[in-house]
Amino acid sequence: MRLREFFVRRRTSAAAVLFPVASAMKTERPALTPAQLAELEEAWVELRQACQEAGVKSFSACTRDGSRWEENPESVRAMTRMIKDTHKDTAEVPKDV
Repeated sequence: MRLREFFVRRRTSAAAVLFPVASAMKTERPALTPAQLAELEEAWVELRQACQEAGVKSFSACTRDGSRWEENPESVRAMTRMIKDTHKDTAEVPKDV
């Protein structure tokens, strides 16, 4: 079998059963209360401040369960701690090493 044939070949129905395609489940999230929205905004302010202090211009993050980390104050604060800890650890490393 040539390489091109390997990538072009069709899967049989038995192979499709062995390797099912994962589909994203759409779940409805409950609306946040005003107190939760205020906490979320406070967490985002902390994250923006940490990014500015560390000189972070952009980053990418995702969750394991497919939920949106941007809408969870605990997740936003976890990102803030990670950025602060990384910045602190890299600032402590001697420059001549």
